Formats: sequence, C-alpha cells, structure tokens
Amino acid sequence: MKAGFGIIMIALGIFLIYWAESHSPKDLGKVIGNTFSGGYTLSEPWYYVCLGAGILVGVVGILRTYKSMK
Repeated sequence: MKAGFGIIMIALGIFLIYWAESHSPKDLGKVIGNTFSGGYTLSEPWYYVCLGAGILVGVVGILRTYKSMK
C-alpha cells in the first residue's frame, strides 16, 4: 500500500512540474499565446511555488517508494 501512495505522489509531482512549465511566465511566446487563446499564465512567484512543490512531492514520493520496497 505504501508503494502505491509513493507512486501517486510521484505522478502528482510530475503533474505539478508539467503544470508550472506549461503555464510559465518566462516564455514570452507562451504568454502571448495564452493571452489570445484564453489560457492561463502563472505569476512568477506562483510559478516557483508550483515548481518547488512539484519537486518536493516527487522526491518524497520516490523516497517513500524506495523505503517501502526495502
């Protein structure tokens, strides 16, 4: 059961990193494209929060999965 929860955390971490990168305020082309298509662009502080949370959740998921397989 612990391995399953670790895998879910890894998937959630990957999703958060993907979300941050796909809604990044850094790429001017994406910002302009999101403006015209009605998409969403994260502010710079929320970009880093989302990116950091994704990394943290992913690493904890990897550690939990590794620990449960030991």
